[in-house]
Amino acid sequence: MPNIQDIIKKAQKLKAEERFEEAIKLLEDLPQKEFTLEIIRRNLIDILFSYGGYLNDEYIVEYEKAIEIFKKIITLEPENYKAHYNLGIAYFNLGHIESALASYNEAIKIKPDYKHCYYNIGLVFESKNDLKQAISYYNKALQIDPKFPYALHSREIIRKKLDSERTEQPEKDKFNICKNCGNANRLEAKYCDKCGNKL
Repeated sequence: MPNIQDIIKKAQKLKAEERFEEAIKLLEDLPQKEFTLEIIRRNLIDILFSYGGYLNDEYIVEYEKAIEIFKKIITLEPENYKAHYNLGIAYFNLGHIESALASYNEAIKIKPDYKHCYYNIGLVFESKNDLKQAISYYNKALQIDPKFPYALHSREIIRKKLDSERTEQPEKDKFNICKNCGNANRLEAKYCDKCGNKL
């Protein structure tokens, strides 16, 4: 039987070469006695994280496979908030918005001060066009880290969008409409220009 340290070194070398599946198999194929060792489990989780991140990359675009990998980490370590968070990213990338939200919320249950998770929940609400909720989550991220650039930037963009929506009132709000004849009068008018009815 090869030395455990040699197997770990080989697995880490395979990871560095982005031969993730070979590295994972090498560790998972160890006899049950060795596989239960904490050092093996830690290295396996490390390699799974690297592989999941690789799959979640916008240039690789293998989000379904990333979901499998992060679920595998959660099976090994249910309280791993980063695995829940990254699972949420994979779901979000696939457009599975509610599953993404559930994963992010699970991460926050485990680590309530995880600013990246609040930021990503803000992105979820922004994608649903619920801008006020998005801002509230960006604010939560900023309560944890007032200089968090992603949350600052996203909040600023939404604020500008909301401000422009407020200034661009619908046409009917720019006039004082007469209830009697339907004429559009100046906002400051007290009587209708057309029928003389009190506005």
